[in-house]
Amino acid sequence: MGPKTESQLKGNGFHTWEDCLQRHSDLPFNGKRKERFLYHLFESCTALDDNNISYFVSTYPTKEQWRILAKYHGEATYFDIETTGLSLYDNHISVIAAYHRGKLYRFSFRDNLDDFLMLVDESDLLVSFNGSCFDIPFIERSFNIPSINCPHIDLRWVAYHHGFSGGLKRIEKSLNIKRPGMIDDVDGLEAVILFYRWQNGDHSAWKRLMSYCSADVIATYLVLRQVLRRAGVTMADVEANELFKKALL
Repeated sequence: MGPKTESQLKGNGFHTWEDCLQRHSDLPFNGKRKERFLYHLFESCTALDDNNISYFVSTYPTKEQWRILAKYHGEATYFDIETTGLSLYDNHISVIAAYHRGKLYRFSFRDNLDDFLMLVDESDLLVSFNGSCFDIPFIERSFNIPSINCPHIDLRWVAYHHGFSGGLKRIEKSLNIKRPGMIDDVDGLEAVILFYRWQNGDHSAWKRLMSYCSADVIATYLVLRQVLRRAGVTMADVEANELFKKALL
């Protein structure tokens, strides 16, 4: 259903799925179009009752996936990875950070990296920034799994359809989201350097790397909050500074 049909329905007093089902005889279209509409409406209602987030992620176009996040943002697991380079075949994951139901989780190479998959098993929905073309393929390759096996939404493209384009840091600046000064200047290139310093025994490099990855996760959550606010949906209004404190080691 496109914006024209949605506007037509609202103009005729259909504002919810229940409106459409209860007054299906008054729907402003007929024949097979009406039949298909009601079929998908029944499927959607069933998926909602069953908490089947995968159905909505696979059915909704990216432009409309903000609706899924509006419903399930509290159950979502926000995550980010850092790697030793950009090649799926020559490089590997160094650290992963995840923000899951108010708690920040950290996973490190040659320590507890595999435990991330246990967190995924407990998750109803994964949310990343640019994860569809980077994080998810790297995770599947690094852990040698055919699929992450959890519905996933890439916030980068949801944000794009709400007027926020570019990388995560660019969007943060446009929204006046400020990271802590000690990690504000870290980027992907330094993250690679930090990994090798860490492997050579510099524990402070690991702390800086993990704080940077964790800050990316918190920033993803904060950008989502602004995207949903623009769509008229309110999330818990926790201070950004308080959230970023969780990222620092």
